[in-house]
Amino acid sequence: MLITAIRDYLITIGQASLQDLSRHFQVQESAMEQMLNFWLRKGIIRQIDSYQPSCQQSKCSDCFICPEGARKIYQAVTGTDRTIPITRLA
Repeated sequence: MLITAIRDYLITIGQASLQDLSRHFQVQESAMEQMLNFWLRKGIIRQIDSYQPSCQQSKCSDCFICPEGARKIYQAVTGTDRTIPITRLA
């Protein structure tokens, strides 16, 4: 199943951008984001800041030189880093 393959791929390589994941699995970025959100809610992966050394700005989202998918970086959460997300019921 694709969603478990995405998890396994991130665990194997450590981290990847939304753009890289979409290319690797040949899926549109919007569809990939939805699948990644599943693992984000479960605490298996996390989205991290994507500061690029080549950027002139302090935050990557300030310049818009890179495509948006390249700025969204996802990282596998391992061992002691793992926390269980708690959602409040309304």
